[in-house]
Amino acid sequence: MTPFPDHLLNDALAFLRRISGAEPADARRLLDDLRAGHRNVPMRLVWQRDHPGGSHHYDLLIPAPDGTVSVAFAPARAVPWPLRGSQSAGEQVVVRVDGADVRMEQAMAVLDGLWGDSSLAVRLVNAALVEQELEREPVELTAEELQEAMDAFRRARGLLTVRATRDWMAERGLDHAALEVIVHQEAAIARLRRRVAGEDAAGLFAADPGGHDRLSVMRLRYPHLEAARAAAARLRAEDTRAAIFAKAAEEAFAYGADVRPALVYRRELGPEAAGAEAGDVVAGSGPEPLVTCVLEVRPAVLDDETRQAIENRIFDDWLARRRAEASVEWMWGTARRTGSVTRALRAPDGSHGASEASPAAGGFGTV
Repeated sequence: MTPFPDHLLNDALAFLRRISGAEPADARRLLDDLRAGHRNVPMRLVWQRDHPGGSHHYDLLIPAPDGTVSVAFAPARAVPWPLRGSQSAGEQVVVRVDGADVRMEQAMAVLDGLWGDSSLAVRLVNAALVEQELEREPVELTAEELQEAMDAFRRARGLLTVRATRDWMAERGLDHAALEVIVHQEAAIARLRRRVAGEDAAGLFAADPGGHDRLSVMRLRYPHLEAARAAAARLRAEDTRAAIFAKAAEEAFAYGADVRPALVYRRELGPEAAGAEAGDVVAGSGPEPLVTCVLEVRPAVLDDETRQAIENRIFDDWLARRRAEASVEWMWGTARRTGSVTRALRAPDGSHGASEASPAAGGFGTV
């Protein structure tokens, strides 16, 4: 094993003493000083909190050629981290209702939908992969950048007053330091997305500009394919956009269609929509019982929204490759169920990521 740089462990211990009692947001900022003195040494700071309002216990993880070195400091009257593991009963309790404990295994039985919807598992694994990448190459924000991110975060959620922001935080049990961690993380993920995409967005747009036309559509979902095919024939019999719009609304009452308006990119509708214009009806060739009525076509332009959508697609493809290479070990569930979910995680098409039509999707919410 290659020895660590001189003074690294002493500096690590001094850092842990320094952040004793600090909030995670402050601890992460102070970690920059330690990293600056040991630029070639990857480090990861993790923490645990006994209960809401309690203090944080920190551990600094330093990779070694044959393993990982964990450095921790427990101040006086605090329980060292290894001993906390001996108090496993409380750690297995998710919620206590009228004095009755709901343990992790019971919660997992209730959350059995994880095994039936692989997109939930994809989000969990994506969160871990993104966190690892940000630990390897951290994103640092200035105070001004953090404030801009905070303002954007509040605008996106309609938190336009101090009272509204405080109420939102109270509902989620957050203090200001915890909110800063969430905002910093969201901004860091956005920066990572741009880092991964690089300058590829313009090239992908130039290769397929028509695929990035924006289409205002009415999407109709039916119980089965035969119903969707019959609906496509009925809708194509109409000769004006107004008539198609009225007929689409009628489909919901007469044939039980789920009718929803949407703004999508042409490429999302598949090859059937390659030449679709306003007034056309597109019936998908895949297994989904969908019919799409095109109401308006807006020619493609590489504006901020389209650029972000393309960057999201590049990021989703990157995550799909990372998932395919990742070692995933489930801590609960049967081998049959975990095996099927892991195979879905390794799907090469990256279909479980955020869609281009929803640039905000794919936020990971990890801390």
